[in-house]
Amino acid sequence: MAKRYRFVALVNAAPGRDEEFNEWHTSTHMKEVLEHAGFAFSERMKLVPGTTGEGEAYGYLVTMEVETDDPMAVMAKMGAAVEAGKIGVSDCLAPPIWAGLYEEIEGARKTRV
Repeated sequence: MAKRYRFVALVNAAPGRDEEFNEWHTSTHMKEVLEHAGFAFSERMKLVPGTTGEGEAYGYLVTMEVETDDPMAVMAKMGAAVEAGKIGVSDCLAPPIWAGLYEEIEGARKTRV
C-alpha cells in the first residue's frame, strides 16, 4: 500500500528579486514539478516577519505531496527531470536551499473537533 510523503524545501529569493522569484515559482516551477516528478500538489508559503528566533531565516516554505511505494524513485525522477532540463532552476532562487522528504507517521495526524 502506498504511503504519503511530503517534500519540504526552505528557500530564499535572490536579494531584491522576490517578485520575480514568486512569479517564476508559481507560473513555471510548480507546473514543471507536478508534471515531471509525480507530486500531487505543491504550495509555497511566505515567512511572517518577526516570528523566528535569532539568526537568518528562510523566507519561503515549499511543500509537495506524493503517495508512493517507492519514495526514492520519486526523488530520482525529480533529479533526472532537473538534469534533463524538464524542471528548471532559476537564478532568482538564492542558495543555500534546505530540502528533505518526510514520511507520514500513521495515526500522527489529528484534527480539531
